[in-house]
Amino acid sequence: MAMLLRVAYEGTDFHGFARQLGPDGLPRARTVQGELEAALARIYKQAVATRAASRTDAGVHARGQIVAFDPPFMIPSRGLVLGLAAELPRDLIALAAWDQPEHEGVRVEPRRQNLGKHYRYRIRTAQLRDPLRDRYEWHFARGLDLSAMQVAATHFIGRFDYAGFRASDCQATNTIRRVRGVEVAELDLGPDGPHGPGWLDSTPGRIAIDVHGDAFLKNMVRIMVGTLVAIGRGKYGPERIDEVLASGDRTRAGNTAPARGLELVEVLWPREWPPPERE
Repeated sequence: MAMLLRVAYEGTDFHGFARQLGPDGLPRARTVQGELEAALARIYKQAVATRAASRTDAGVHARGQIVAFDPPFMIPSRGLVLGLAAELPRDLIALAAWDQPEHEGVRVEPRRQNLGKHYRYRIRTAQLRDPLRDRYEWHFARGLDLSAMQVAATHFIGRFDYAGFRASDCQATNTIRRVRGVEVAELDLGPDGPHGPGWLDSTPGRIAIDVHGDAFLKNMVRIMVGTLVAIGRGKYGPERIDEVLASGDRTRAGNTAPARGLELVEVLWPREWPPPERE
């Protein structure tokens, strides 16, 4: 029997999700996994290893990360969530917990058994940055052609070889991935505007790019976003995406967008168990 957690964190002060240990076996950087396992160890009075659906990069945020672990003994879900709330730092929380039985002795593995992931990237297209949102969006101090980005986004949808949209140190041996949806839309300005007299940015713009897919390569979403921004600037047209997908040439894609604008919104978890087979 495994225990699953739905975890949220503000990624600014974390060096990614995955634990980083030095030669002495001690943590060499602050990570989400390190903080979570330390809190679980205090609750269960022994070491507890976790495994996550996504190894988010340094600075990336999450609202719906899924983490599994094999509990030494059972604690009611409500008690575990409240116990973790007392033990975890302010930038990390478990929002929910539930037990997940194994099927035919196969260990529960969130990375392989989820039904897909939803990422959102936020961009601020205004002359001035917003200090209240600066940790959660890419400040791009110029306008972008939203319609061109929306047309280009459709070129990502499908099952392709995404070798040209991954980090140079990505260790994946299979680079074929299925992207199920990419939407580019203006965000509701809310309290940001429009402003009256006395404001330099009378109509500050904000854009959200939502990406849905089965799985992603290292930095894949951030490179997709960087490419869409380059298209929104008029640097090249939507056909550039097709060229990179066909060639696998990373140098033909856009820059990697900053980590701070990216959020793992949700990892889709199957209601029925075992989950259906996925390509």
